[in-house]
Amino acid sequence: MNANRIIDMIVRQVMRRLVTRGVDKGFDLADRATRKPGQQSQARDPQTDRRMAQSAGGQSPSMKQAKQLTRQMRRFMRF
Repeated sequence: MNANRIIDMIVRQVMRRLVTRGVDKGFDLADRATRKPGQQSQARDPQTDRRMAQSAGGQSPSMKQAKQLTRQMRRFMRF
C-alpha cells in the first residue's frame, strides 16, 4: 500500500466524521428552531425516561442491541 492510498483513507474517515457531526448538529438546530418555547425535545420526554428506567437494566432491548452493534462496528472502523 502506498502513501497516497493511506492518506486518502485517513482523509475519507475524517471527512465522514465531520459530515456526520455536521448533520447531527443541523438536526439538533432544526429541532430547537421548530420547538415552541418551554417545550422539551422528544429525546427528554419524561414518559420515555420512566419506561427506560422500568425496563431491565434501564435500557430497552432495542437500545441494548444498538449499543452492541455499535461496539462491533467500532472494531472494524478503526484505522
